[in-house]
Amino acid sequence: MRSASSALSKNRSVVLRLTWRDWLALAEATVWLGLGRVTILLVPFNALSRRLGAHMQESPKSGEARHADAIRRIAWAIGAVSRRAPWRCKCLEQAFAAKLMLRFRRIPNTLYLGVARGETKVEAHAWVRSGDYYLTGGAERARYAVVSTFADGAAR
Repeated sequence: MRSASSALSKNRSVVLRLTWRDWLALAEATVWLGLGRVTILLVPFNALSRRLGAHMQESPKSGEARHADAIRRIAWAIGAVSRRAPWRCKCLEQAFAAKLMLRFRRIPNTLYLGVARGETKVEAHAWVRSGDYYLTGGAERARYAVVSTFADGAAR
């Protein structure tokens, strides 16, 4: 019983340290993750892909320092909400949410879609990069061959 009490105390102290920007990011991530899930269920990908950005292009690989705080907060909020949401928040929902949160702030980004290499069954993955920072799904990206990219603020 003592460990449950200490866990609650720890969670309470974390919640009390959140800033209003953190709370806004959590609320925004909740909305975009929910809309992402509904969109995946209802909209054919062919129609959706036309709105994801410049196809088969990438944003610059180096980011602007002024966006670093916003990028980290978006990544944190999406991770926090996706672990607790009562609906599916896998890589594609997370990638959609990150892309839209970055787009709203006019921060260049690229959404990647990939398939697993050398697997007997097809395994897909989605991740988002802004500058040199991977907001979602980046840790697993080495296992996947990129089959499509969608960029906002594409390098010319």
